[in-house]
This record gives sequence, C-alpha cells and structure tokens, in this order.
Amino acid sequence: MTDIEPGVEWRIDLEDFVSILETAPSLEQAITGSLGGDVLLVDTSDGSTFPLNRHEMGALSAAWSNNGSYVASGGQDGHVHIYNSEGIHTGTIEMTEWINALAWSPEESVLAIGSGKRLTIVNTTGEVLFDFQDQPSTITAIAWSIDGSRVGISAYGGIGWHDVSGPRSGRRKRFDWKGSLLALKVSPDGKWACAGAQDSEVHLWKLWSGKDLSMRGYPSKIEKIAFSDDSRWLAVACLGDLSIWDFSGKGPAGTEPASASEHNNHIEDLAWSPACESIITGGADGRTIIWKTPSRAGQKLLPLAIIGTSVATSRVRWVSEDSILVGREDGSLVKIVIEE
Repeated sequence: MTDIEPGVEWRIDLEDFVSILETAPSLEQAITGSLGGDVLLVDTSDGSTFPLNRHEMGALSAAWSNNGSYVASGGQDGHVHIYNSEGIHTGTIEMTEWINALAWSPEESVLAIGSGKRLTIVNTTGEVLFDFQDQPSTITAIAWSIDGSRVGISAYGGIGWHDVSGPRSGRRKRFDWKGSLLALKVSPDGKWACAGAQDSEVHLWKLWSGKDLSMRGYPSKIEKIAFSDDSRWLAVACLGDLSIWDFSGKGPAGTEPASASEHNNHIEDLAWSPACESIITGGADGRTIIWKTPSRAGQKLLPLAIIGTSVATSRVRWVSEDSILVGREDGSLVKIVIEE
C-alpha cells in the first residue's frame, strides 16, 4: 500500500457539490455538473471546458451514447438536454418531474429517460419514440439489454422490462420484488440483471429466464453497484465497505465476495478502470482509494493507493489506467495521475 499526496494535473471549480461526472467512451471527454446547476463539457487531457445549458435547482444525471457521438444531461428542472460531442445542442425534452436517470441504447443513438413514474424513449433531436407513463412507482435507475431491444427500469416492486424494437415493441415484462430497488445494472455479457435494494440486499435475475437469487447480510441499503467490463466481477458499496462478487463459472451463488474496509464514512461512488485491473472508490470521508481487482472469491483486499483530503469525494471516474477524475462536495473537479 502507498499513501500518496495527489499528483493533480489540472483543477476546475463548479462552485457547488459535483453531482454528475461521466466520461466518454474514448475517455478524452467528460461531462460534469453540480447541484448549483452548472454543466460543463471537459477535455480530460488539459481540463479545458465548454459550458452547456444550466439545470436550475441542480444537475442530477448524465450519459454518453455508446459511440461517444452524443451526450445528455438531466436535472431537477425536469429538462433533458442533448448535445453532440462538440457541445452543439441537438434537442431538449421537457418533463413534468425531475430526471432520475438517463441511459443510451448500446445499439443506436436512442435515449431512455426516467422522470418520476414515466419512462420515455427519444432520439437525438428529442422526438419521442415510446412513452411508458404508468410505471408502478418512481424510477430509480435504467439499464438496456445488450442488443438494445429492451430497456429495464428499477422501482419499488421490482424491475420492468420494455420492448422497444421488433414485433413486440411496446410490450412489457416484470420481474417482481417485494421491496424498493435503488440501482440497476445489466452485466456486459447480457446474462444478469443486478439490483441494489432498500432492504440491504443485492438481488439478481438471470436473463431472460427470470430465475433469481439474493446476496444478503449487508448492514444498510445498496445504492452503488458496478460490473467490470469483462462481466466477471460485480462491485457493491455499502456504507464504508466494498464487496466484489465473482460471476465467473456458474455465478456467485454459494461463494463469498472479495472485501475491503478502509473508508471511515459511506462510499459515494465507484468505478472500474478501463482494463478492469483496478477499481476506485470515493467516500464521504474525503478518501479516494484505488484497489487491485481481486484474483479470487473471498479475497481480502488492500489499498494500492489512498488519496486523502478534508473534502468529501462525490464522483470518481478513470481516464486511463493511471489517471482519474475526482469530483468533490466543494465543487472542485481534479485530474490526478496515480504514481506507483
């Protein structure tokens, strides 16, 4: 383990809590925004910025299209703004409630919007393609199937899957769950849908059979989960602890996760490195921690590096195997080069 003083390459100031931070697939750009409402397109190499439309009352969500040609932001004002990669505005969608979640189809430039109990699918100009307005409860997260034919939402009562292509377009299928689901991810290989739950569980469905299982024993609700790009590992944050489940072979049933406990307060965000060699966590304790990807189930993880400040970390993303972006509650966004 190496405790390090951050090697800050550049810094920008959004003047309020950094609430959104997403990197483009190329890692050469990022979109960031704050609860103050400012939204910026950032060149990750030098920190130069291009201002985008503000979200009054705060920016809440952002997403890049799969090919990096488009980016969208959503806010407390109920607006979704869509831009091309140069920051040129291509469309605006006005909803009646705040924007909980945004997700682009992996197959084409089609955007799913979660706003209150409404799921809306639009193209890059904001034209509505599908409008599923009667969700059973507030949408908490969105995830697409890997072929782009279905889009799923998590909410109280389970996951709802919506067909948006082919002869079944407009139809729905539900995977029920008795409690409130707060996060939703589909594994990159398309085999699993995983949800973090209010009742301190991670619940899994095997797609598309609907067979399910749960990982229990967490002390609090689960809001942050992330699959590695190779689909082997699922990282789960709960309070200040990190657990990483092994999805190789027959999956995690009957196994113990790799685990780590180094944060002194709850983990606000986590992200896998581009080559899945490391994972980063950012906490309300001001720590940003780099962990080596486990080699086996049940492994006890030790930090590779700890970046400690007096300001809570709110968002973290990688821009290379040795460079990260860190957003903080004071509005600062920094690029840090990790030294061995």
